[in-house]
Amino acid sequence: MSRLFRFFIPLIVLLAVTVFWLIGNGENATGNDWQPLAKAPAALVQQFQQDVQQGEQVPDITKSQFLEVQQPGQTAPLYLIDTSPTVRSQRHPSLCGRMGCFFAGYLQHNNNYRQVTSGYLSQFLPPGTVKVEVRTELQNGLPCLRFNQLSQSRFDSELVSTTNCFDSNTYHPKN
Repeated sequence: MSRLFRFFIPLIVLLAVTVFWLIGNGENATGNDWQPLAKAPAALVQQFQQDVQQGEQVPDITKSQFLEVQQPGQTAPLYLIDTSPTVRSQRHPSLCGRMGCFFAGYLQHNNNYRQVTSGYLSQFLPPGTVKVEVRTELQNGLPCLRFNQLSQSRFDSELVSTTNCFDSNTYHPKN
């Protein structure tokens, strides 16, 4: 009986620590604070709305989040917008699909914003894995971004990380 007890107590403690660690790590975390898109600059929200509108269909972007990235040595703030639902039961029917949910990055130029990166990112990742990591490495005045996604093969899925850096115009995969 005592052998069984000595085996299960550490297992229970390990399980409890794992659960608390998972609760503390948000799905969208980059080590920074994502905020509701409603708190973003109005001109950015307006530009994003125009970029995602498809004809007469105006998608609901109210549940989207943004992150303002400004690191030492960075020439201008980078605004990242993630349309993934913050709660798995929420849906963005026109901004999410089989490939994931729409993600974009913007730079401010005068009073306008221009898109410098975009794509679809899956919100379904292993616990503790973030979709987007803002790197400390700067290229052409902006930080590189690491995107973490699961590769989807018939038999297995593995975590694939791609680092994209700014080339003075848009973000491209780093060589």
